[in-house]
Amino acid sequence: MKKQQGNILRHEEASAKDIYLKRPVMYKLIETLLYIIVMFGLLNFLPQGRMTVFIIAMAAAIIIVGFAPMIYKAILHPTYKLSRTHLVLRVGKNEESVPLNELQRVSVWKPTYRTRSGKKYHVMASQEFLEEVDKQIARIQKRGR
Repeated sequence: MKKQQGNILRHEEASAKDIYLKRPVMYKLIETLLYIIVMFGLLNFLPQGRMTVFIIAMAAAIIIVGFAPMIYKAILHPTYKLSRTHLVLRVGKNEESVPLNELQRVSVWKPTYRTRSGKKYHVMASQEFLEEVDKQIARIQKRGR
């Protein structure tokens, strides 16, 4: 990791709620595949009653989708640090420091940032943290022009 410059303005660890609401599409795809695998595995052992299958399918969906953010939080520990010049992202064992002058928000609706080289970063942090990141990026871009 490159040495981070500037003072830390904000440090945040993602909550399960933020992970649930702002998780990348890849995480959602993994959850869906896990649900399909579990359901095909259970279909062999389930009785033929429609209501029983429906209840088990709903329970499996609630458990997989409901507990996935807590599992991501326990395993990956996503933490983010914002300094005056860098955004430091730590997800799992990977830690990356990205200069703010290289970042641009992809969409107002998605917590995804893209560098000039095209690499995407998904930030699963609170809305306040994302707003602060956007403000810092705007300040740096204003100074640079």
